[in-house]
Amino acid sequence: MGAEDSGESPQIELVQRCFQALIEGDYAVLRASLADDAKWRTVEEGPSNCEGRDTIIGIMRRNLGGRLHGAIEEAGQVGSRVVVGFRPERPASAEGRPLDGGVAYMVVTIEGGQITELKGCADRVAALSYSQTGRP
Repeated sequence: MGAEDSGESPQIELVQRCFQALIEGDYAVLRASLADDAKWRTVEEGPSNCEGRDTIIGIMRRNLGGRLHGAIEEAGQVGSRVVVGFRPERPASAEGRPLDGGVAYMVVTIEGGQITELKGCADRVAALSYSQTGRP
């Protein structure tokens, strides 16, 4: 994905801190990291998309049952975007979300040190494409 695959960029570290906090059930790190007008785009564009920090946090709290279960397998940066490959602890609990070899992919856009967009992707190829073009 690029020279910043080592996980040492501030953007990748921010994403890793947010995921680790969610695994521990701590939403404060994500709340501080999300822009007020952040957007969460699901794999399928449509009514399941949401906007706004408080809305995103509320939906995550409900959907994650307080905690995220699993681990980041991949985090690589492409410009202002970080491609994240997350392996859920129980793939069946992904509730219909597409998995690519057991991994859920997301692209996180960071601007000005804050997360401005979360975009779910059907597979790694779609995530890499989105990270480069900003289009599904």
